[in-house]
Amino acid sequence: MKPSDFFTRNKANEGERMPLSLPDGTPTDEWLLIRGIDSDEFRAAMDEHRRAVLANVAIEDEAERAEKNRQAGLKLHCALVAGWSFEAELTPEAVEELFREAPHLAIEADNFASDRKRFFRKGSASSAKD
Repeated sequence: MKPSDFFTRNKANEGERMPLSLPDGTPTDEWLLIRGIDSDEFRAAMDEHRRAVLANVAIEDEAERAEKNRQAGLKLHCALVAGWSFEAELTPEAVEELFREAPHLAIEADNFASDRKRFFRKGSASSAKD
């Protein structure tokens, strides 16, 4: 073996397609291109998230602090999305709206991104190029 056998960053930056199902479980042809948690984009977002949560500690109003922390977490999840199949233009605001209005997708994206094996399975089709 060689050290490069353990490298994860490049594959995480490329991302993998996460198929989307409707809330009732019905499969669709839609997908999100999800970066891995070892990606540069996600790691930078994680640093920003930590700074925001630390800054939010100073907010005395508990409800306001909770809302600011929720917003910071939403931005962190959004950093996982590198592409999508929707006709709508991919923008940070559009991803934020998707995850705010369909929070189950944010959780699925987080779980998908955290599973490093998904990015390294044999025949991994990083279909971002389609």
